[in-house]
Amino acid sequence: MSTKAKTDPLDNLLDVMGKMTSTLGHICFFGLRRINLKDLVLWLKLGTAISCLMILTLGPENHLNQALRFLDSDGSNSVISLVLKIPAGIQFGLLIVIPLVLSLVVLGLSAFMEQGKLQKALNKVGLKSALGKEPEIKRVTKTGDLRKKVTVETHGIGLGSFEAKRDSLQAAFRMRVESIESANDLGQVEIYLCAKELPKMVQYADLYKYVTDPYSIIIGQSSKGPVIQSLLSLPHMLISGATGGGKSVFFRSSMLSLLKSSPHIQLYLLDMKRGVEVKEFSELPNVKTAKNKTEAISMLDTLLKEMHRRYDILENAGEKLVDPVRDNLDIIVIGIDEAAVLFSKSSDVEGAREKISELARLGRAAGFHIIPATQKPVKDAIDTDTLDQMNGRMTFRMLSSAASTAATGGGAAKKLPAIKGRAIWSHGADEIEVQTPFINDKFLKAELEVIKTEFKQGKRQNFEELLTVGKPVFKKNNTAFDSK
Repeated sequence: MSTKAKTDPLDNLLDVMGKMTSTLGHICFFGLRRINLKDLVLWLKLGTAISCLMILTLGPENHLNQALRFLDSDGSNSVISLVLKIPAGIQFGLLIVIPLVLSLVVLGLSAFMEQGKLQKALNKVGLKSALGKEPEIKRVTKTGDLRKKVTVETHGIGLGSFEAKRDSLQAAFRMRVESIESANDLGQVEIYLCAKELPKMVQYADLYKYVTDPYSIIIGQSSKGPVIQSLLSLPHMLISGATGGGKSVFFRSSMLSLLKSSPHIQLYLLDMKRGVEVKEFSELPNVKTAKNKTEAISMLDTLLKEMHRRYDILENAGEKLVDPVRDNLDIIVIGIDEAAVLFSKSSDVEGAREKISELARLGRAAGFHIIPATQKPVKDAIDTDTLDQMNGRMTFRMLSSAASTAATGGGAAKKLPAIKGRAIWSHGADEIEVQTPFINDKFLKAELEVIKTEFKQGKRQNFEELLTVGKPVFKKNNTAFDSK
């Protein structure tokens, strides 16, 4: 008897109908989530449609019934005859419910199927909690034409486990995993997917048109679009990566971005390759270069004295931060290529660590910004105190996991493809893969020539002359005075 009950056709039918109703409800729920319920136009359209239906079905003439009788004049259409027997109030309800359900099904079906497809892909990765439960996708949110955010209920699986399976997740989803982050609900993670591969090369000129604010750097092209960073909110940026990855090209493109976008800026470039990487910049009236360790130490001493002078200006004015226009002071950028040479422990650069560390710690208020470049940001290459001040980090491909971890806090830079210019940009909690801008020598020289001509024609003008390195005398408004 018990077996009979289990195989009762009526029970099977009810079970199937229950599952169908549940699935239909899920699909309608997906459709409802795609509707912007705060849209005023939507409510106006819905109100108009309901008003028309009320007139058709509940009005004194009952126009709907009249139309149905006309269609069923000979009584041959049994469906219409059945509808005619239904009270007008129920007809009105059906005219709202059925189209609404159908609309939600149409809207939600594709989202329902997509989530199911992604869930199957996630299951293939093999993530399981200690109790054997698999992670469950709760929501898929479109965040762009080619990007989506997948919110996953972890069921006790840690974020690190998802990170460890990043490559498997990419293979299963057949999409790039941009990032895996903790959600506001600590029991969930958010997986950001992108269907678009980054270009293998992006030209500087194509990205510069997106620069709208002064003192800005072109970071590169991400899957979300061009990334432009204001220097004023960094305040310092570390560039690191193995030889041949594009580190020096990005260093030069960053300097050019700042020169082009900034009305009042001075660049002090310390190039430990005897000035090879920055020689094109040296002819500009607002750029000074140091080509060896001795010149670099002398320049750092002069910059330190200028920073403390500016602190005196701020103190006298009762201000906390330098404002170029208010204070008639230029923003100062210190670019250091091959910074590891200055941080070496040899006696001829003794004190360089402390000088750069002090500039990094105190420089922001005085309008100083430091951009060092090195192969590996380990303590022997970059002082730890200085490294802690580098809120912005551009990391090109690293050859070891240890170097990648030192630069980004994880292994992302080690996993970068061997594409010149491909890097990880980190600023605060953001960490995104970018293709940095390419700039050749001919284009660079032409752009610098334009800037030099603008200075000659008076279209560009700094508030102050360049600092006199080795003899700390500062000039302002054509009047010289000793910094002491």
